[in-house]
This record gives sequence, C-alpha cells and structure tokens, in this order.
Amino acid sequence: MKKDCLIVINKLSGNAEALDIDSVKAKLSNAYSKFEVKYIPEDLESLSMADYGGVAVCGGDGTLNHIINTRLPEKTSLYYVPCGTLNEVYNAQKESTLNLVGHAGDILFSYVCATGTFTPLGYAVGTKTKKKFKALAYVSKVIREYKVHDIWARIMVDGKTFDGEYTLIMLINSPRCFGFNFNKLYHKGEMCLLTIKSPGKDNLLNRARIFFPFFRAFFIGFRKPYESKNLLFTPFKHVDLELLSPTPFCVDGEKYEIEKTIGINITKLRNPINILSN
Repeated sequence: MKKDCLIVINKLSGNAEALDIDSVKAKLSNAYSKFEVKYIPEDLESLSMADYGGVAVCGGDGTLNHIINTRLPEKTSLYYVPCGTLNEVYNAQKESTLNLVGHAGDILFSYVCATGTFTPLGYAVGTKTKKKFKALAYVSKVIREYKVHDIWARIMVDGKTFDGEYTLIMLINSPRCFGFNFNKLYHKGEMCLLTIKSPGKDNLLNRARIFFPFFRAFFIGFRKPYESKNLLFTPFKHVDLELLSPTPFCVDGEKYEIEKTIGINITKLRNPINILSN
C-alpha cells in the first residue's frame, strides 16, 4: 500500500519560484499515490513530518541542514530537491544518496562547518538579495568579507595537535565549497580539515599576506595532504577543537555558535536522503 508523501517547499530559497512541483510529484509517483504540499514559512507552525511515508524537501543547503537535524521516524523516506542559490550539496553529489554527514557536537552538517575569512558569506546575504541576484548576490559581499581573523584554536587531529591563531578553520565533507572544486582528495566517509594561519591584525598588509594561502587552497586545490607554515590540509577521522570562547561558524550556509570545546567526525544518517534534480 502506497503511503502519502509530504512536499515541503522553502519559499525563501533563492530559486524556489522556478521549482516544478508537478515534476517532483512525477519522480515520486512510483512510490506514492497522494501528495500534500506545504510551504515555509507560511505553514511552519503547523508543519509536522512524522505522519508521512515520504518527505521531499525543496530548498537550499540551509534547508537541507535543518532536515538532517530533524529527528523523524526511522522508516520515513527523505528526498531533497535543490532550489537554493548555490546548491553546493547537489553540485557535489548530483542524483545520489546522502548517508554520511559531519557531526559537530550535537549539530549535523551535510558539507561544511567553518569559521573565519569569507565564511559569513554563507549567512550574511539577505533573502531578497539572493532571490533577485541569485549567485551574484554573494559577489557583492566578497570584498567586504575579505578580512583577516585572529581565532585562537587548539586542534587535535587523529592524535596530532596543532595550535595557534587562524584566519580560517574549515571542516569539509565535500569536494567543493564557495563554488570551488578544490578538495580533489575527497571521497565519501572521510572528512578533511583546512586551516590557514592568521598573520595578526586585520590591515592591508596582512590581507595581502593571506592572499597566497587562499589562492593555493581554493584555486589550485589539493590532490594529497598538504602542510606548510601557514596552511594545513589533511583528511581525518576525528577532530577535537578547542576555542577560547563560543565562536560563530557557517554550517551549511547557516550561522551556528560553536562551543569552546567540540568533537567533529563522520556519522551515518538515520534517514538517508535521496537527492533529486530540479
């Protein structure tokens, strides 16, 4: 007997207006005979996903993040239809099944957990701006977010310890971020750590000093682990991160405050997510 399927559409997503609902229903018609459509934010207060055999979520990377952090019955089948601005997860995974994600404390993330230079881009761009300018909305913020951060951290990577001041700390479960396919070392089941040391205060000279490490990381990329005086890129199974104080992180495009001490590793989703094209 076919169970009902709930289709949840985040109208705040950058490309929600272009979503073809009939196409989504057609792709799921072999498994479900009846569909109910609800919208975020209009139906948010009454939204309950527990009584459906399947739930198809249409939105961006941030919407997907909320879904993987929502506890649903084990037998509920989940689907993700990308209609956000960047759709990093879809562009990395295409039509596949997402079953391994990052786990930072009590937060799950599908592709990235990062703080420092450029990382506020994920959550600093307003909804209206994203809807109007799409991916170009982020370009206007790039120069504003090109600044030196000075984040003290102690990072214990699979038994090896690094500490100091950093302008970027990134934990990534994806071949891409910021639209750059830089993580050529990526394979499912293993995360990577990218750190760039801070030269000190945010000024023009120090901004010039961090240019090459960022160019090396995102324009050249990595095919193997890399370690230099200012740059570290390494795969890992487990990281313990210690900070001086709670720090804002960009987690799949959403802003989260990470506590002073946290462990990060890969975990298996209770409800694997089938990624569909839009």
